[in-house]
Amino acid sequence: PVYGLMGLWVSDRILLLAGALLCALPVMACSLAQSLGPIVFLYGVLFGLGVACEELVPFTVVSRHFVRYRGTAMGLLFVVTALSGFVSPLIVEALRQAFQFRTALLILGALELNMLFGCVFVDRVPRSDDSGPRAEGDGEAPWPPLPVGRTRASSFQTASLVNSYSKDLVASLTIPRLSARIRQPPEAEPLLDKREPTWRKLVANLRSMASAPFLHVAASRAVSVFVLSSFLLTAVDFGSDNGLAGYEAVSLVTASAVGDLVSRVGTGLILDSKVLSGDAFMLWTFAIQAAAMASMAFVKRYWVLLASCFCTGLTAGGRIFACTVMIAELFDERSLPLSLGVTNFIAGIVCLARPPLIGYARDIVGSYSPLYVSFAITSAVFTVTWTLSLCWRKYRQRMRRQPANGIAGAGSCLPQPRVQYGGDLRPLFEKGFKSEAKTFQAVTCSFSVSLLGISCVPLFT
Repeated sequence: PVYGLMGLWVSDRILLLAGALLCALPVMACSLAQSLGPIVFLYGVLFGLGVACEELVPFTVVSRHFVRYRGTAMGLLFVVTALSGFVSPLIVEALRQAFQFRTALLILGALELNMLFGCVFVDRVPRSDDSGPRAEGDGEAPWPPLPVGRTRASSFQTASLVNSYSKDLVASLTIPRLSARIRQPPEAEPLLDKREPTWRKLVANLRSMASAPFLHVAASRAVSVFVLSSFLLTAVDFGSDNGLAGYEAVSLVTASAVGDLVSRVGTGLILDSKVLSGDAFMLWTFAIQAAAMASMAFVKRYWVLLASCFCTGLTAGGRIFACTVMIAELFDERSLPLSLGVTNFIAGIVCLARPPLIGYARDIVGSYSPLYVSFAITSAVFTVTWTLSLCWRKYRQRMRRQPANGIAGAGSCLPQPRVQYGGDLRPLFEKGFKSEAKTFQAVTCSFSVSLLGISCVPLFT
């Protein structure tokens, strides 16, 4: 939440630069430490602050720059960083064998300084609320501000609306110069925004997070992180307790990791293509996870356990990713850092109960099966809550579509917009990614290189 609060007033570039320095300099300074105390402060506190920044701000930047293909962009970010997680331990081990301990730390810190290069290319995104700059025209009325909650298909709907009407109707309209407003870089904040008190801006953002949808998504993400991390810690022991050999027990974790990796790519495509809504996706993944955890608790066959582990990683990993996308859709750009930071904070607080719970199941109960049953029950409860949420959303959409009395059928006289696909989608898709490719590569570089520092943990043991 600290970086979320700072994100309300400090630019993303400054936060990324601070996080990069906090990741690189403490690792290099550890090479000069002569006792354990400085290492705990440098690596445990300062480096931890840097990693927290690099795990929050890149997702904020990607969420702001990508609207229509936000899920796909975040999925690619997850995949690249996951692949770097496989490479980072190999680099650390190679440096440990080739150099001395202090020299290896200096080299790793120097490698992490490469994050500064990626931070330079992070651009600002034009504001979508009423605080954005207005176009300068020759006595023309300013273009109306975009809504705070930007829809994912806003650009396509605008294009389809223009193409659907006749040329005479379009020619008869006086359209203000929208390009002047969009292309103008918002380097200077408007005076009214500068005069807004700090406490009022903070209260407005905190009030937006007191809503039921945000609390529902945050609780679902916390439960997903808790279940997945607890399962990864207990899967090997659970397999050994049920008669699996060493390789077979480890393969349970591998199956879960493969499912998690697959979900990073598939979830973004599902959400962007609108195959399932966010509520429906959460409903089905919680239901599948409840069935998978119950199967592991009562069925001890190897292939059933392997398939259940894959489904657990697929659903839990997909929900963690989907919650990030849903949070980005619930809030405007200014409150996005704080909302993502609070969701991470809630998940961290919930995970504090993981060690005593696992210890109780292992030492007192003597089996992990009751723990998995409790996970299945929790998933079933959230299946019910997301079912209610989906029904409520469908009901509200149906009420909005009902025409008012006396106006029914009045809109039939107007030409209806046609949603045109085919040749128009590919240029817009390529344009959307090409225009933001520099920013995406920058945040991916910063996030993936920060994993080198996390891989330094074996050097201190």
